[in-house]
Amino acid sequence: MRKKLIWIAILLFIVTNGILVWMDDDGKVNRKAHVSDWDMTFEADLFDTVEAPGVIAYSGESYVYFDETAGSFQGFSLEEGNEINVGDPLFTYRVNDFAETEAFLVSELEKVNGEITAIEDAITEMVAYEIPRPTIPVISQGEEDENENISPPREPVEADLLKKQYLIEKEMELSARKEQALSIQSQLEELQSNGDTITVESPYQGKVKTISTTLSDPLIVIEDTKLVVQGELQEDERKQVEQGLPVHIDVSDSDDHHYQGVIEEVGVSPVDGAEITNESKYAFEVLFDDGEELDALLPGYHADISVILDDAMNATVVREDRLFDDHLWKLTEVGKIQKVPVQSGIRMDGSVEVKDGASTGEWILTEELSSVYADTTFVTPFKITKAPWLKLGDYENWKKYLIIGILSR
Repeated sequence: MRKKLIWIAILLFIVTNGILVWMDDDGKVNRKAHVSDWDMTFEADLFDTVEAPGVIAYSGESYVYFDETAGSFQGFSLEEGNEINVGDPLFTYRVNDFAETEAFLVSELEKVNGEITAIEDAITEMVAYEIPRPTIPVISQGEEDENENISPPREPVEADLLKKQYLIEKEMELSARKEQALSIQSQLEELQSNGDTITVESPYQGKVKTISTTLSDPLIVIEDTKLVVQGELQEDERKQVEQGLPVHIDVSDSDDHHYQGVIEEVGVSPVDGAEITNESKYAFEVLFDDGEELDALLPGYHADISVILDDAMNATVVREDRLFDDHLWKLTEVGKIQKVPVQSGIRMDGSVEVKDGASTGEWILTEELSSVYADTTFVTPFKITKAPWLKLGDYENWKKYLIIGILSR
C-alpha cells in the first residue's frame, strides 16, 4: 500500500510540474535547452540562373549576289573554304554600258559618303552630350510617420551605359560604311582605268562556304567565323531572359573549358511557330566575352548554358534545412537561444542567401525547437576530444607556463 502511494505521489509531482511549465506564460520557470548539434552561417557566392543546353556555331552567314543585267560574268577570284577579309576580290564581270555603270557607281559613292557624314555628326553630338546628374539630395516623406528621409542623388548609370552602347554601335556602323565607300571607289577607279571590267570586293570578313558555279543566287555564301552559342528556351524561361544578361558557358565533357559571355539576342517568335497544343520554344544567341581564348572550340561542340538572372557575391548563407519558416535559431555568445526572423534571398543547391537577420560566422541550431525555448539558456554536451588540455603540445612554451603556474601556487 505504501509503495503504491509513493508511485501516485511521484506521478502527481510529474504531472503538476508539467502543467506548471505548460501554463508558464510569464517565464517564471527556468528552462534550459540541451543542444547536441549546431552549425554556422558561412560566406558564399550564389546565383539565380536559368539552365539550358547550347551548341557552338558560327554567328551567321552573309550573301553576295550578281545582277546579270549589269554585265557578263568573267570569273571567281576565290574558292570554297578560303578565309577572306573585307576588301578581298570576289569575282569580276564586264559591264554592258560604261556610262550607265559609271553614273551608278558615282551615285552610290555620294550616297554612302552622305551616310558617313551623318553618322560622324551623330557620334560627335552624342560625345558632346552631358547626361544630367542630380546634385540636390532627394527628400521623401514616410507613409507611417512624418519623418523626412534624405537620400543622396542616384548616379544615372543606366544612361551612361546606353550612351556607351550607342557610340559602340555607331562606330561599327561607321566602319562598315567606310569599307563600303572604299569598295565602290575601287570599282569606279578600275572601271575608269580599263573601260569595261569591274572586280567586286568582299564587304564581309569570314570563310567562303559555297560558290554558285551556275551563277544562281546567292552567288557566294560567306560564313562569319566569329563563334557564338545558340540554344532554345522554354516558354517560362523566355519570360525571365533578356538581352544583356551575363552567361556561364561550360563546354560538354571538358572540365577545363569554362567561358563567360552575354545574351546577344533572344527570339520574339516561337521557333516552330505558335501552336495551341505544343509549348513554345524561343531561340537565343550568346556572345563570348572579349579576351576569351576560343582556339579549342569548333562549331558543333555542345555546351551547358547558365543565364545569370541575379547574383549575391560574398553573401551570408545557410543550408536550406537550417531555416524554419524564415526563422533561424541562433546560439548567442552569452549562452542564450534566440529565434530570429531573417530575410531570405537567392536559393541555390540547398543553400539560401540571408539578406537580413544574420551575419557570417554565427552559430545556429540544426533543428527547430518549441517556441517556449526562445531566449532560454542552452547547454552543450562535454566532448572529451575537444578538451584544451589534450592539445597542450599545440601551444608554444607550454612547459614554461605550466612551471610558472605550479610555482605561483
